[in-house]
Amino acid sequence: MEKRKPKWTIEGKTCLITGATSGIGKATAIELAKRGARIIYTARDLEKAKIVKEEIVLKSQNNDVEFFECELSSLESIKKLAENFKKRYSALHVLINNAGLWEAHRKLSKDGIELTFAVNYLAQFLLTDLLLGLLKKSAPSRVMNVSSELHRKGKINFDDLELKKHYNGMKAYYNSKLAIVLFTKELARRLQDTGVTANIAHPGLAKTDIYRALPSIEKKLIFLFGAITPEEGAKTSICLAMSDEVSNISGEYFARGKITKSSDESYDIEEAKKLWNISIEYVKKYIENSEV
Repeated sequence: MEKRKPKWTIEGKTCLITGATSGIGKATAIELAKRGARIIYTARDLEKAKIVKEEIVLKSQNNDVEFFECELSSLESIKKLAENFKKRYSALHVLINNAGLWEAHRKLSKDGIELTFAVNYLAQFLLTDLLLGLLKKSAPSRVMNVSSELHRKGKINFDDLELKKHYNGMKAYYNSKLAIVLFTKELARRLQDTGVTANIAHPGLAKTDIYRALPSIEKKLIFLFGAITPEEGAKTSICLAMSDEVSNISGEYFARGKITKSSDESYDIEEAKKLWNISIEYVKKYIENSEV
């Protein structure tokens, strides 16, 4: 008789979350902490991170909460985060790449890369690669990348990934969210039979700080018509982290907690492979050997 696999539970699992000092990331961290997970999150502002830690502990009554300093617009900082994490923890069961931004005007990261592409996509790509060895060692484990329905408006232009020619803030955001979906699907293909799954979460239009660069009138309109709370937006990420039902599901796009068909372009395997190879070129200085 075949031995049954133990049922997945988040209790006692080690979770690393980016972008958890506010919005959907913080709501996700609080709920998972309530369910008994060990929560580690990244932060640029250490004073804010301390306040958030106190809030998570207070609301969850779980003291197993920690944070690491990390600037996600710096590839060097991401590498240091991964190194420090692996020195401190011997296991990683859930990686939630949640951080994201939207910029009205074209800006560059600390590495001279267009900022939206760098933070929303390349940071996820590099951090995941650097921690994959630990995720495999801790299997069964999960990678969860937060994207958006707006990925459907994205287009990967390999001749101008960083929109040097005709920058548009929303276009850069759309493209970064499509890149996340392509990356996750390719990651899932490469992780078959490793015990590590990779899925995409669409949180919905939530009232978060990501819209801070929008003109105040547009921001009010977004929040007035249908924007949900961060707690509601966190539900899909929480489901993917906690549910035993998704244990054997990988490479899927989830919205409202259910598998949903992503954009037609996101299923282009050759495009996903090409994006992967180009991404390796961007970050090769920071990885000795890619884990996949």
